[in-house]
Amino acid sequence: MQTKIRGTQNYNGNTSEADVAVNAQRNLLVGQGNPEYMETRRRGEGRTILLATASEALASLATTLAHLEVYNNGTRLMVVSDLHCYRVLGTAVGVGEHLWVMITTQKAVPTLGALSLFSMSGKAAITPTASSEIVTGIDTTVIANGWNAYGPGSGYLAAATPGTGFNVPINGKLIVPPGCSLCVTIGASVNTASAFYCGATYDPVNATVEA
Repeated sequence: MQTKIRGTQNYNGNTSEADVAVNAQRNLLVGQGNPEYMETRRRGEGRTILLATASEALASLATTLAHLEVYNNGTRLMVVSDLHCYRVLGTAVGVGEHLWVMITTQKAVPTLGALSLFSMSGKAAITPTASSEIVTGIDTTVIANGWNAYGPGSGYLAAATPGTGFNVPINGKLIVPPGCSLCVTIGASVNTASAFYCGATYDPVNATVEA
């Protein structure tokens, strides 16, 4: 039996039906007209966060320290699109760095560290409060729930030159449900004091995680 799939096409105020193509496994064949994340960001709710003060990297496996905690205090999912790391201070020894990241189970709201939530679509920055939809914490103590290393990471060889950084595309593979936190900790081979910034970019989405 053959099945024909049709869709609704909307353009310039007009509506019509159009055929939708599938392959042998009935996977939809789609030609994406706009760049990835364009529609998500067009909704105007995407935000990015970065530590305001540099932290000392953790020269070991992450356990209970989160340099950055981003708590979902609302009802929507917090869908992570990117992670960020920047080194502002170098040392005269070789250093390699990466990010430790995890999603907590449901927990209490962290102590507020009011980091600005900057818009990804030109809106004014938001400063969170202890009752905001998103609550940011700095150097918080958390319960380990599966830290994992994220990179490509970066590094340098025996030179006190700053300026290395990297971005990790997550593209929705990390999701923070209500009552949970995204935790980011900077890992490095040398724990140079006040050397690293970390951050994250996310979009709030009206959806739920299946039980």
